[in-house]
Amino acid sequence: MTYTLHPRWSSIEELIEARAAEDGALKLDLGCGYVTPEGFIGLDDLTGAAAQHPSEELAPDVFLDLNRVPLPFAEDSCGEVRGSHFLEHSNLDHIFDQVFRVLRPGGTFLFVVPYANSAEGMFPGHQIFLTERFFYENLHFQQLFRIDREHYTPSEIWETMPKPLKKLLPFDQARQVLFNVCNQMTIWASPRKQEAR
Repeated sequence: MTYTLHPRWSSIEELIEARAAEDGALKLDLGCGYVTPEGFIGLDDLTGAAAQHPSEELAPDVFLDLNRVPLPFAEDSCGEVRGSHFLEHSNLDHIFDQVFRVLRPGGTFLFVVPYANSAEGMFPGHQIFLTERFFYENLHFQQLFRIDREHYTPSEIWETMPKPLKKLLPFDQARQVLFNVCNQMTIWASPRKQEAR
């Protein structure tokens, strides 16, 4: 077996039964650390969780190396897969393939990443630096997913900048050309399974 369950679960089947929605769909949180949203199955190996407070009670449901190991869930079994500040530490092609495999048609791949052109984005330990351009121009991602929506979170520095300056250079332009204007980016994507069928 390439994964380990938290002792709270006697089997993967018990975990799936406990967390499945009424329609049977699962919700996964990749790289959850010690913070898994309610109703989600948390997956992590905790190698990047050193900055979090360890808690046996809040530990992931499934321990595995998300960068190498297939997700232990069936094809088309998930309605939502999310990851917050996870992709920048990841083997992206493997993650994209696995998320696509487990997502149902019409499902949601929701991820939050630090914006590359920011202090958060340049934080030590990040394997890759991401902006929206990567997701729009990466052929593998585009083959598997369609971007449905995006949101950019302004940094504290941007929030305190003078209004006349913001009027001259609006946020959507400033985040692309100035450092530390945008803190993070959220993208909602859906699998292109309907198009392939």
